[in-house]
Amino acid sequence: MPFISVRILEKRLNPESEQKLIANLTDAVVETFGAEVREHVWITLEPTPEHRWGIAGKPVGQPPNDPA
Repeated sequence: MPFISVRILEKRLNPESEQKLIANLTDAVVETFGAEVREHVWITLEPTPEHRWGIAGKPVGQPPNDPA
């Protein structure tokens, strides 16, 4: 059973984007492994707020020159 876990910034998700992402990821797995796996593909979306996602030592939502 293919299991895909996606960590993504919370602000990028809404009901439409969630549905589209889940459908497209499932389709990619089916394209790779065949139609028989569709019913066994699991997708989880793990939304993360900007202040809990860090890049280059700073939270994503923090301006680059902010010394905090």
